[in-house]
This record gives sequence, structure tokens and C-alpha cells, in this order.
Amino acid sequence: MGGKKSKYQNIEGKCTSDKDEAYQKKGGEPNPDDYEKLYFKAEFTAMDKENRGKLTTSEFVKLMMFLGYGERWKVDELLKAVNPEGDGYITIDEFYSAMKRPGVTEGTSRLRDIFFKFDDNKDGRATKEQILQGFADMGIEVDDEIKEKINKLDTNNDGKVAYQDFVQSQLLTKGVLK
Repeated sequence: MGGKKSKYQNIEGKCTSDKDEAYQKKGGEPNPDDYEKLYFKAEFTAMDKENRGKLTTSEFVKLMMFLGYGERWKVDELLKAVNPEGDGYITIDEFYSAMKRPGVTEGTSRLRDIFFKFDDNKDGRATKEQILQGFADMGIEVDDEIKEKINKLDTNNDGKVAYQDFVQSQLLTKGVLK
């Protein structure tokens, strides 16, 4: 069976071509590891703009530094620890492994913590209204420019913004992605 590989995976890791399905919870409240993994997957996928299912080591380093993990030497040490074979790529499993190492999740949580405040049901998505209200609650002046940017992040026009799109917009804004 050929065809295009899916860019999205649901919490259980099953591939889907539908972004909405990728963010659906499967019965009841997810445990914190589920939504944490969902957020990690979104960060990885936001950086994997070419949809290869892996990041180059350079992309991994840029992503980790962007997420605030630390200086280059610290990210290089993490890279060696999770990819000892040094094959030039980081898979999603290696990324999950990196994020579970002591201090990494906490050191990279800036964007996660912000979006988490908007994401009331912890499915990796927030309404545009929740985001705008959250910005206002943080003391950020919500002007027409910010409203327009949030509207553009609603890629399927359902009134919600996916964490992956939120991260990718930040990566583009900061020049990490071209």
C-alpha cells in the first residue's frame, strides 16, 4: 500500500490524515502523560515541515534551543544521549526519549505552559476566543494584528487552533523555520 504518509497521529500513535482526528481524545479524561506526549508530538511535527517523520540533528538542535532547553553544548549532550549511533536523524521515539530525560520537559515547557492555559480539555487545541482571552489575561494587548494572526492559525476554519500550528507559527516568526 503506497500513498502519502500521514502527517498526524492520534494519542495512541495511529496514523491519520485528519488533523481533527489526531487531536481527539479516546474516552474519558486523558492522563497527563497522554497530553504531554500529544504536545511533544506537535512540537516534533511542527519542526518536521517536510513530513519525513524524522528530524535532522540540526533541526533537533534548533528545536531544542528554540524551546529553551539551554546552550548548544547542553543540547549536543542530549543529542548524543538519545542518538548514540549518530545517524544524522532523530525519530519521534528518540524525541520522546529526549523529552523524558531529567530536566528536559521542564526546560522546554515555555510554549507548552502558555498553550496549556488555553487548552481547557487538554486535546492539543484551543478556541480562538480562549487564546485571545488568555493573551488579554496575561496583559498582552489584543489588537487587530494579533486577532488576524490567530485567525490564520485556524487552518481548517473550525474556530480552533492546534498546538502544532501555534508552535510552527512561533518557529516561523523567530526564523527557526523558513
